[in-house]
Amino acid sequence: MAQIILENPWALSALVVAWFLLLLFAWRRRFRPFGPFLLRLTIVVLVALALAQPVFLPPQVDSQESRGRLVLLVDQSAGLGEAGRAALQAEARRLAGGSPDTVTLFFAGNTRLVPGFSATTPPAVGQVELDLDPEISNLAEALSVGAELLEGQAGRLVLLSDGVPTAGDALGAAARLARQNIPLDVLVVKEAERERWAGSANEVRLVGLEVPPTLRQGESFDIEVTAHALHPAEVTLSLARVSDDTVLAEDLVLLEPGFNLFTFEAEAELVGPQSYQALIAAAEDGQPINNSWFAFSQVFPPPQILVVGDELFQMSRFAGQLEEAGFSADRLRPEEVPARLSELEPYAGMVLLNVSARRLNLEQMIAIQEFVRSLGRGLVVTGGRDSFSLGGYEDTPLVELLPVSLEPPPREERPPVALLLIIDHSGSMVERRPTAAQPRPVTKLAMAKEAAIRATDILGPEDLIGVLMFDNQYEWVVPFQSVSDGAALLALQQAIATIPGGGGTRILQALEVALPALAEQDVASAARHAVLLTDGKSFDGDQGIEDYDLVVEAAQEADITLSTIAIGRGADEELLTHLAEVGRGRYHFAAEPEELPELTIAESDILRSNAVQEGEFQPSLSAPHPIVRGLFSDPTPAERFELGGYIALTPKPRSEVALQVGPGDPLLSVWGYGLGRVVAWATDTGQEWGTDLFAWPESSRFWGQLVGYTLPGPELGLLQVEVEVEPDGVVTLTADGVSSTGQTVEQAPTRATLVTPGGREITLSLRQIAPGRYQQRLRLPDAGAYRVSVTQTRLEEPDETVTTGFVWPYPAEYAIPAEGAGQSLLRELAARTGGRTFELGDVAVTGSESQSDPERGSPGAQELWPWLLLAALALWPVEIAWRRWSRLRIQ
Repeated sequence: MAQIILENPWALSALVVAWFLLLLFAWRRRFRPFGPFLLRLTIVVLVALALAQPVFLPPQVDSQESRGRLVLLVDQSAGLGEAGRAALQAEARRLAGGSPDTVTLFFAGNTRLVPGFSATTPPAVGQVELDLDPEISNLAEALSVGAELLEGQAGRLVLLSDGVPTAGDALGAAARLARQNIPLDVLVVKEAERERWAGSANEVRLVGLEVPPTLRQGESFDIEVTAHALHPAEVTLSLARVSDDTVLAEDLVLLEPGFNLFTFEAEAELVGPQSYQALIAAAEDGQPINNSWFAFSQVFPPPQILVVGDELFQMSRFAGQLEEAGFSADRLRPEEVPARLSELEPYAGMVLLNVSARRLNLEQMIAIQEFVRSLGRGLVVTGGRDSFSLGGYEDTPLVELLPVSLEPPPREERPPVALLLIIDHSGSMVERRPTAAQPRPVTKLAMAKEAAIRATDILGPEDLIGVLMFDNQYEWVVPFQSVSDGAALLALQQAIATIPGGGGTRILQALEVALPALAEQDVASAARHAVLLTDGKSFDGDQGIEDYDLVVEAAQEADITLSTIAIGRGADEELLTHLAEVGRGRYHFAAEPEELPELTIAESDILRSNAVQEGEFQPSLSAPHPIVRGLFSDPTPAERFELGGYIALTPKPRSEVALQVGPGDPLLSVWGYGLGRVVAWATDTGQEWGTDLFAWPESSRFWGQLVGYTLPGPELGLLQVEVEVEPDGVVTLTADGVSSTGQTVEQAPTRATLVTPGGREITLSLRQIAPGRYQQRLRLPDAGAYRVSVTQTRLEEPDETVTTGFVWPYPAEYAIPAEGAGQSLLRELAARTGGRTFELGDVAVTGSESQSDPERGSPGAQELWPWLLLAALALWPVEIAWRRWSRLRIQ
């Protein structure tokens, strides 16, 4: 029966779109004129059919006498197993019978013709004397050779194979058979028969070994080994680093039927190309050759990290954690951070440890911003009482970098707050010191009063405020009261505005009065916060620092926090810094009085927005993310650190939240900014809230992964080498060379030295194939791990050498094919060539249902697309003429 097959059936999908557009256009014109519209539809159909490339297969003749030559193609590749190869040989003998017109062609990686192969041939001939390469199955070559054996005569091909080729284009070869009118009949083996070939023997194999392609020296990483077994089996699994023959792991494991995944932890100890090998050994195994697998990784020197912070102890401890994780760390104070991008270029990443934006100038912050955006480096910003919203990041370049916004997440209801302002009104607070910038300066006291008034505007009606002024004495300017609206608020602000200047300075006396008064305020669940503003040193007699500590520590028991603001260089900065630390608050330095309102507003705004969340919190996984790979996966770990507090932040739309805390607030957020990455850690690194973090056994690994995730990949040199390994063991080495000025390197001698798994060296030259590109192909002798060094000799510059590596696992013939892949390919080959499928022992296959008979005048396969396209072109001018004639008639 004649057939028409489509070599490109997907082209017919264009009909749907073309018809829709054509109908839409015709509907707008009310299908007038209708005749040209139908003709246009016909042209569209003809063009679409031509694009589908139809091929006409003539009817076949059912005549035993005219069947012509029979070519049997018998697969003998290793994937069939011994029983499968023997079964296909037996089927070939049955089909050949004693016919002199039957030719038997055995194939695997190559092909061998056995003349006169039949039922009388000795059984072992196909296995002993064929000299085939069983590790490759080149089905396309077998089809091409089989077609040549017909020598243009009438005949057919019969394929006996598992349908799993590992080389060549089988479908392309089938298309050529169809054009030559050569049908291909294929054997389809049932699954039960395939299982019988496998027998009762188990088959275990490795199917994957995954390591990161690039690593840093000292970096911890995971190695994943995937094994497959047909039946349950107990095997010995070992993992080794081939580069120095180091055994990394060896264990007795149980394989379940199917795929089994095992994960090992390792550390990148050696710099340079490193290859790894996994091995399994089983007591019962059908094919030992697939019991090993290789992987390759390039290990680079440790990256340089810049750690920025105010506290030397915290910086040193954090830098030590990074060094344990394989990094090299430098430490700087905020004022020492370079403002020039060129000075930051040696660093791969930067960590800001609880750094206030007020400690950095605009040029430094812009340099940090470009460090990430333009250079593609990494940045980690950690929390604390001097960071994020507490550190004045608002309206600075730093806030643009962050993957979080500074506003706390919305809460259903905010508890009331109580704010205490302790304002120094001593004589020095009203001194005027003109400068070139301020010829008529305002006083410190005036700025302090303005700051207090502006704080009342921020607080809500349910909040409390108290203002105490002090010098040698003290006086409540505003006793604790609610911040109301209207006349009450105006009266409160007027009372603050009338604070006069005074005498000396007694800070301890003011604290002894003010802090207990704040503790007495009855506001359930309220946040109590005090701010001390002073420009001088205290004259409290013989009282020492211990007396201050007693007062502040007593306030702590009432959950009161104390922040201090030093106004000018005359203030006792050492005392104020100590009070802020003991009071769990923040210390600010205002060099000029004009800075006071901003600093005081920051303190009251933080209190109002409830950014600081304190209590007992345990981090939890928000979503799986590479930055916390292997950590936080167990919901009830035996050892997990707790946090005493954090800064409530809101994730930006494009950010990714890896860890959360509290009521779902982001703890660890990350995003890409320009060419780099930025991580926000919402708590500190051990100063106050995260004190348990460094006692956590996974602390070094955690910080290493967190910082490492932000870092860019290792920089590529002037010579880049790419290795592509094909399944049949053919490797392509490609080298791209550029000069120091960015120009391609032309006509430069480029040589490569290949070291095989056995230690043998192979030297070869790469030829130039394009501007700056050099390439060479060769077939690998053995499976395993290879090392390759490529050297390019340059005339005006030093020679460039790159050493890398690659692996070639065992041949694909021993791998696991996709389920049903062989059967679907065999049926496709038969359909494309007009052949048929049959099963083992099928009697009908020896007939000739699929033969064409030249004596009956049956034409060969014909491509119809030229005729369809010609018909469309012929109808096109007819459609144009008809449409124009119709318009003339209407006019």
